Amino acid sequence: MKAIRLTIIFLFLTSTLLAQEASDAPKPHSPTIGVGVGTIAFYGDLNDRDYGSPFTGNFGYNVYVVQPVTDFLNVRFSFLLSKIREEERSLQRNLNFESDIRSGSILLEYNFSNFLPDERKITPFVTAGIEIAEFNPKTDLEAFGGERYNYWTDGTIRNIAENSPDAAQSVVIQRDYTYETDIREAGFNNSVTYSERAVGIPVGVGFLLHLNDEFDFRIESVMHFTFSDYFDGITPDTKAEFVGQKKGNSRDDYYYYNGFSISYNFQKVEAADKWERIDRDNEPVDFLASGNTEDFDGDGIIDLIDNCPNTPKNIKVDSLGCPFDSDGDKVPDYKDEEIDTEFPEFANDKGVEMTNDMIYKSYLQFIDSTWEFAEVIERDFTGRRKTNVKRYRVKVGEYQKGETPDDMGRLLSLSDLSKVDQGDKTYFTVGNYKSVPEATNRAKQLTQQGFEDVEVLSRAKSGDYVKVGAENNATQAKPTQQASTPRQTPTKTTPASSGTATSAEPTTTTSPEELEDQIVFRVQLGAFKSKPTDAKYSKLPNLFIVQAGAYYRYMSGSFNSFSDAATHKVKMIVEGYKGAFVVAYKNGKRVSLKSVGVNPISSDPLIGK
Repeated sequence: MKAIRLTIIFLFLTSTLLAQEASDAPKPHSPTIGVGVGTIAFYGDLNDRDYGSPFTGNFGYNVYVVQPVTDFLNVRFSFLLSKIREEERSLQRNLNFESDIRSGSILLEYNFSNFLPDERKITPFVTAGIEIAEFNPKTDLEAFGGERYNYWTDGTIRNIAENSPDAAQSVVIQRDYTYETDIREAGFNNSVTYSERAVGIPVGVGFLLHLNDEFDFRIESVMHFTFSDYFDGITPDTKAEFVGQKKGNSRDDYYYYNGFSISYNFQKVEAADKWERIDRDNEPVDFLASGNTEDFDGDGIIDLIDNCPNTPKNIKVDSLGCPFDSDGDKVPDYKDEEIDTEFPEFANDKGVEMTNDMIYKSYLQFIDSTWEFAEVIERDFTGRRKTNVKRYRVKVGEYQKGETPDDMGRLLSLSDLSKVDQGDKTYFTVGNYKSVPEATNRAKQLTQQGFEDVEVLSRAKSGDYVKVGAENNATQAKPTQQASTPRQTPTKTTPASSGTATSAEPTTTTSPEELEDQIVFRVQLGAFKSKPTDAKYSKLPNLFIVQAGAYYRYMSGSFNSFSDAATHKVKMIVEGYKGAFVVAYKNGKRVSLKSVGVNPISSDPLIGK
């Protein structure tokens, strides 16, 4: 109703302006035709609580004709063609639909020309009107072989329902994304004859960029308010056999179009006027006639014709206001460390001619792969916004902050081990998953390997890790939920290969024995009788401390190949950790490099102990 009121007000104002302008007998205007492309975001019953971005998703195509009525008001006839598709996966329901949308509309455009200057490159506009839209929603309920999709709570799709007596005989099937079932004809709603056409009110804003007399570039955003709740085939009365436990909402569906287009104006430009404009544009400008004689840098050349308006004081300049460059090496004399360069084309940024040794050193820096000649620059990119956040981890140990676990060697044999300091506690976790089923799979593997204190954690909005299901309790610091045993078979994790501990998502089935035989390489930075207080150790991410006897050993990185660990060792040495070397862990114990297939060579600085 709000959209209707806005449209009525807009049409009333524009009709009033038309009445005021009618007596002025405006000059005739030529029509404009345009074609464009954009994206459409659909707002209906699917994904009801978490709408996607209006600038991504479904593509739409637009064809229109604009007929000016006055200088500031146009009538626009528009046709929009699009295919929208939405998917929803949740515990309450699993729905999908696809529909073609074809709409024809008549709109009024007000472009503010009665307030803006005639000579302008950009013209804003607002628009509103009425349209007729046609749709035909269909859904994908069956696989290619005709099997009905059954969505299990473990996230899989199977050919038999989860609560069926024959569930043990089920097999996993995949969506074919063929939307074969017409929602209206399938009888999911109370009627099979309801209309698949709807009246709508498009309301939008945009602007024109005038490229030349004939062509314009248009960018616009239009919200299409419809008077139908059937665009996605779901209403509050839709049968539960289709929507599951969550009913549709009672709001009408609507969609949002963002696009750009190119338009052509059929107006005729008189040749004489056109050539007159060209001559006027090419006419030379007399800068001195303007009377502006300001000279910001005081070099005697006024700013209007000064090519170098920021020359330092008391520096000799040429007729264009730029400092002299005697040897032509593009470094001004007052900065040039070698004013009489014999071969200026070989001068560096200081004006010095490059010698053979200087050129050779630059070449070594270019091909350097050992970092011997490199300038190491560290940057922190953690401030960037993250997308597709992975928020679930598996806890394998909980200790007081600063406490060294007795079984640290066993923990270090986990390739994706990481630490989380939270309050007065330190949690040792593995993995970094997007869903609970993935984390639960990993928890089951760890339990089979003999780890006892295994729990699935979720990251709350406060940033703290809590037990699954307590995400909204930001004050909870200690997770207590034990990982449950999933229905699916154990899955194998692909270990990380980067310099810091990262997660690996489950892929294929493997046994606990195979997981225990995995080899993890780490870089030992040093061994100390007491914990060092040097601040450089506290800056390392995922630094692990192993207490063995009277010594504390500091570890960094996690790798599945010796070459990656050796590369990380070189980086640590460059950063000042001179005693760094590579160590190996297998089956929860530290082993020699030779026992895992690494042959030490005394002359090779990459080999550890």
